[in-house]
Amino acid sequence: MHPPRNPSSVRPGFSLVEVTLAIGIVGVAILSLVGILGSTFQQVDEIMQTNRALAGVGRLIGALDNPRSIVYLDSTNQADLNNPKYLVKETSGTLNLDGGNSTAANFDVAYRLLAAAKDNGANAVWLYVYERKIVRLEDDKDAAGAYKLSSNPSVMEVAYCSGNNLTVDASAGRNIIGTPMRVRLSLSKLLVGQRASINASTFEPDTAKVPAPPWATSPVPAQPASFALAYLPVVAEFFAHDYSPYSSFKDREGQPLLVQNIILSR
Repeated sequence: MHPPRNPSSVRPGFSLVEVTLAIGIVGVAILSLVGILGSTFQQVDEIMQTNRALAGVGRLIGALDNPRSIVYLDSTNQADLNNPKYLVKETSGTLNLDGGNSTAANFDVAYRLLAAAKDNGANAVWLYVYERKIVRLEDDKDAAGAYKLSSNPSVMEVAYCSGNNLTVDASAGRNIIGTPMRVRLSLSKLLVGQRASINASTFEPDTAKVPAPPWATSPVPAQPASFALAYLPVVAEFFAHDYSPYSSFKDREGQPLLVQNIILSR
């Protein structure tokens, strides 16, 4: 005869319904955590990209104040780390930014670049702002083959690219660090209501005022000598460049990381 069991020592197991319910609760918790982490990572990435855009604003303003510092990249020199070609020297196409005068004022050079950018569509001017290492990593080694990273400084650079597109080859050739910024430049609505043209007869500001956009043609004259104002207002929109071709992003509707109003003074 077996002695009776102590009821307190009997521990029944979990039922199938309880196990299923527990697994379901854990699964929902994991999915919620994954969703939170995903949105957090996205926010962190957006913050990093915005910081890059903020860092590029000062460099862009400096480049527009001194447009002779803007690098020109085309298919023949985009992979050249020591590319000596600057935008003001490019005269093979429609660009003739100094008007044939090597001593032209910096404002005149920037004006000729931006005067046709009457809107942020197909007429916009695209520039690229990025940070780059001055020396290639493979050329920056000591005798033992170790990288001398402390001797390889970086600089912020502004470039105008042939075809309006910074390619992967150009990124590798220029030794670009991180994500470059694609900047869309267009004329500002601050021009509306201004007498922007000089009358050819009186040499005074014309009575006609700049109308509200959209502008069928550029609201400012083609040449800086015919421009009546002492400043040129432009809008710079910063986008993270994903190396997609110009044909795919030129008309893309997207929220810029940063929008900056820039005033160029004579």
